[in-house]
Amino acid sequence: MQEFLLAGLLGIFLITVCCLNIYELLRHIWNILPNLTMPHRLRVLTVIGCIFIAHIINIWLFGLTYYILHYFNLGTLTGGGMEHGQYTLDVFGCLYFSSVIYSTLGLGDISPVGALRMITGVEALTGFILIGWTVSFTFLAMQRFWELPHNRK
Repeated sequence: MQEFLLAGLLGIFLITVCCLNIYELLRHIWNILPNLTMPHRLRVLTVIGCIFIAHIINIWLFGLTYYILHYFNLGTLTGGGMEHGQYTLDVFGCLYFSSVIYSTLGLGDISPVGALRMITGVEALTGFILIGWTVSFTFLAMQRFWELPHNRK
């Protein structure tokens, strides 16, 4: 019971940090985009590149959390991929698992046990919402900065 309470509080912390990461990135990009002296389409590509970096930071945050929680015996990862030696519980195995969960891909080759189950649910919901948020932001940036033939002066 105590480990799930800790996981819930940790989940709230992770949601907050990930949302702030995306929010600050989007706010900063929106403010500098009009001042960039580059073709309109390169501005949109800049948005995409920055969004990828922000999501990768979030994946690393969750991946390191899985690794640390496993280290302190607050949960583990198991499954066919782990049992057959395809993945290990090193940082990169945790990052792989995190990327699958954050993207809501859910391959099923690794499953969380213990408190990691709570963090996994939090990560999937966080990734789903933040990916949707950045997609809508990209759409707005494209509307404003994608130069179409009929918009040229």
